[in-house]
Amino acid sequence: MTITDMPRTRRIALSAAVLLAGALAVTGCADSDDTDTAGVGSSSGSDSSARTGPSTGAGARTASDSNEALVAAGATARKAVGSGTVISVEQERNGSAWEVLVVTDDGAEHEVHTDAAGTRAEGTPRADDTDADDDAEHRRFVAAAELDVEDAAGRLTDTVAGTVTELGLDDHTGTVVWEGDVRDSAGTKHSIRIDAGSGDVVTNTVDTDD
Repeated sequence: MTITDMPRTRRIALSAAVLLAGALAVTGCADSDDTDTAGVGSSSGSDSSARTGPSTGAGARTASDSNEALVAAGATARKAVGSGTVISVEQERNGSAWEVLVVTDDGAEHEVHTDAAGTRAEGTPRADDTDADDDAEHRRFVAAAELDVEDAAGRLTDTVAGTVTELGLDDHTGTVVWEGDVRDSAGTKHSIRIDAGSGDVVTNTVDTDD
């Protein structure tokens, strides 16, 4: 028996059932699409928040950048001189430049100035006036310094976190030391001496003069 042979009431009921089933199918597809779209949006949002999450603050980067500049200034100065050992690096002109002293094998001292980033020498190296005693002391400093400028700066900031503004070889009660100043995040200056051979901390004091 075909649909047209059915009684009118059964044909109406069957048509209604077909229409209802169709409506439910369409609704199910729509729900599925919404669910898929929501999932993509959530994933995208998660990626976006990961990319735009908290980053290291400028203040936290300042000390690191400055210490990298100190090391770079030493390397630039040594390259400008042609050879030798860096025995001193110091900020000058309110932190806009570095003064670097390099000692060559003959004990002579050469002064080099660089830009704030430490990557460009300003002018040409200048040989400082020294006598035989000065040259002998320079050679003693260089021979005793197992730690170079980069190592010494790292030891200072391991002791006090901050920016190294000055670092140089010196004599302290007969021991060759790296002597440096570190500014912490509060602006306090710490004067630190470390053994130039072992890296052990010799003195660590807060400078109250400024």
